[in-house]
Amino acid sequence: MRHYTHKTDEARRGLIIRLGLPRAYHKGVVSTVRVRDFHIKYQGEARPGNPLRIDSGVLELGESTARLCHIMTHRDGRIAATMVETIEHVYLPEDRIFGWPKRVRENIANFTVSLPAPAKPRNIAAEEPFIGMSLSELEAAGVKLVGAGVFGADELDITNRVTMGSFFGRTTSTIGWFREGWPEFEDPTYHESGKSAAVLEIRAVIHRYPRRGDAYAYLPGLTQANAYTREIIHNLVDPVSGLSWVSMQASGCKFDLKTRKLIKATEAEIALLKKSCLSGVIA
Repeated sequence: MRHYTHKTDEARRGLIIRLGLPRAYHKGVVSTVRVRDFHIKYQGEARPGNPLRIDSGVLELGESTARLCHIMTHRDGRIAATMVETIEHVYLPEDRIFGWPKRVRENIANFTVSLPAPAKPRNIAAEEPFIGMSLSELEAAGVKLVGAGVFGADELDITNRVTMGSFFGRTTSTIGWFREGWPEFEDPTYHESGKSAAVLEIRAVIHRYPRRGDAYAYLPGLTQANAYTREIIHNLVDPVSGLSWVSMQASGCKFDLKTRKLIKATEAEIALLKKSCLSGVIA
């Protein structure tokens, strides 16, 4: 999970530099860009050592924001993943967004693209508002605390804020403890037989950017389940203030690590999952 997002970070940096912000990622910079909304679809599994390529373009340029699209492909042209994100141009000393400079607007035509069909959302509504529920609101809705931690120095970007890759990594390294979403993990023979889980699609919305030393509490909730997928809302919140850091909606499936294929859930498994589904939970 971290690898995909870190590769996207690099692609984004290259695009922003070519758009006309050559010092956006230099040390001591006062203005740069940051991600606010990130959607990824995994379409052709990338394994360690696979050569990958990312082509990037601008879908839309606003006054101080932009929507970008990144297509990650294998050497043979197969799509590995697609990423669509909303970024904002930010003035760091005051932590506020501000307008793009004239040179970016003049250069944008060279990088404008239309949204490719493979990058369109499949199971997740890209325009659905994620309000960032507070810790008390999540607990009142029946969402349980599953994990916690503190962000470290190796999880920061040039702005000293936590990266999207770290949000994804913290989530995926803890999801195995979410019994309501993945009851299969309670059975030791499940992993022994070469079975696991896979994420098909994720959308993450950052509400506030944590820094080094900030703590988080992880509260996931299962919202839907069928034979093919289960939908989980991941919430990382600040246990001190109670406010949300990031909300993530993920579509996942049972997965056979040997055949590298999705495993359909049985009717009994679906019935068990639906008992744990929470209604009215908003990210």
